[in-house]
Amino acid sequence: MPKGFTWAVAAILIAAAFCIGRASDRDETSLTVQVSSADHELQEGYFSLGEFATMMAKPGSDLYRFLSRQRGKRIKITMVEDGGPTLTKLQRDGGRN
Repeated sequence: MPKGFTWAVAAILIAAAFCIGRASDRDETSLTVQVSSADHELQEGYFSLGEFATMMAKPGSDLYRFLSRQRGKRIKITMVEDGGPTLTKLQRDGGRN
């Protein structure tokens, strides 16, 4: 094998090992929960996620519609760190609507 090819393969392997190492140290958690909501709670947007969590979703929002469809079913929730600061809409457009 040419010497340059060997170095290129070694560099690719080192880069791949670094990327795999970075992926494994991310903060992340997954939960599998059953979604439940009594009729009066549903009207207000309250959903129980298993025994230890409650989520409130604005009625009419995409999240609300999703959770409404999942009542009585088990879902998997994965939470990961966002990765960095982002600008809010207010900051992006200078406060104009």
